[in-house]
Amino acid sequence: MSDFNRNDSFRSLISRPLISFIMALLGVTAAYFTTIGSIEVRLAEKAEAALVETIDKRLARLEVVIREGRVGKDEFFQFRNDIERRLTRIEFFLTEQGR
Repeated sequence: MSDFNRNDSFRSLISRPLISFIMALLGVTAAYFTTIGSIEVRLAEKAEAALVETIDKRLARLEVVIREGRVGKDEFFQFRNDIERRLTRIEFFLTEQGR
């Protein structure tokens, strides 16, 4: 019976550090993936801001060209449809990223 107690105490001595090591490993892994997720979110926000800024600049240039009367009606509607398609793709992408 004393061998059983020795084995049991040996297992308890081994299992405590092993459990501590596993928990520490899980904590480090969770911190790593949280950091990576945070970086991805920041990059997506920067990319979104840059895209919105680019679209804003294009629209401003288009407004100047329209005021000068150099764009035809068909070109304007084609540009508008292109912008709507791009914004729809961006919206779809952002909703898929949110899921």
